[in-house]
Amino acid sequence: MANALRKRFLTDKRFTRRHLADGVTDLVALGPLVVSSRALVGAAIEFAENLTVYDAVYLVLASARGIPICTLDTGMAAQARKAGIAVQEPGAGRLLAY
Repeated sequence: MANALRKRFLTDKRFTRRHLADGVTDLVALGPLVVSSRALVGAAIEFAENLTVYDAVYLVLASARGIPICTLDTGMAAQARKAGIAVQEPGAGRLLAY
């Protein structure tokens, strides 16, 4: 998520350094869940033709936890929807509203 915030900062002139800092602060305040990818990599290879293993692990985790994936990556979003995983675009909710 921090990388997605950075990307938005670099590509959206309306998204200021203050928005970036606030987004990172909000992200840290959520207390991110840390999960070993070891438990997810086996299922992630299902997406080998369309996604990096890195991205696929996020989809597998979202599916396992029953939560939406948050991405601006159209390819990843398409694969998520195809797998029945809800997609939320960063900035669409309160976290990044401005």
